[in-house]
Amino acid sequence: MNLAPSTLHGILRAAAQMLVKFDDNFLSSPLAPGKWSPIQILGHLTDSAYNNHRRFLMAADQDHLRFAGYNQEAWVIRNGYQQRETAEVIETFRAAQHHLAEMLFHLPEELLNRKTREHDFDKMAMRPVQKGAESCLGFLIEDYLLHLVHHLKQIDPTFSAEWYIGYNKSSQ
Repeated sequence: MNLAPSTLHGILRAAAQMLVKFDDNFLSSPLAPGKWSPIQILGHLTDSAYNNHRRFLMAADQDHLRFAGYNQEAWVIRNGYQQRETAEVIETFRAAQHHLAEMLFHLPEELLNRKTREHDFDKMAMRPVQKGAESCLGFLIEDYLLHLVHHLKQIDPTFSAEWYIGYNKSSQ
C-alpha cells in the first residue's frame, strides 16, 4: 500500500499548525548567522518538491534512478524567497507539496518497489546508501519525506510528523 500521499498530507497538516504560531518577523529572520531564514527554508522545500516531482515521474520512464541535482543555495537566492511576502511563500510551499502528494497517489506499487542498483542515492539521499546497493523509488520518496520533516524541525525543533512509509527507518 502506497502510504506516501497520506503521510505527506499529514506532514502538511502538522506544518500548517506549526507555521501559524510564528509572525512575519520570525519567519523572515535567519535562524543563525549565515543560515537560511524559515521563509527561505520553505522556499527550499518548494524547490525540492518541484525537483522531486520531476524525478518521481521520470522514474516510470527509465530503468534506473539516476537524476540530476540542483544548486540549492543558488535556487533559494534566484527565487528571491527572502524578499517575497511571507503568506505567498507559505501558500506556494503548501501548493507544491499538495501537488506532489496528489501525484504520489497515482504511482503504482510496482513502480515504488522496483529494485535497482543503478542510482545516485549515495550522493543525494539524506540517509546513507552505498553506491550500487539495491534500492527503489519508494526509498527515495521516503527519504524526501524525512528531508521535509528535517527542515521543518529547523524552523521549530518541537515539530513532529511521521515520515516513515515502510522502506528504511535507519536514520533521523
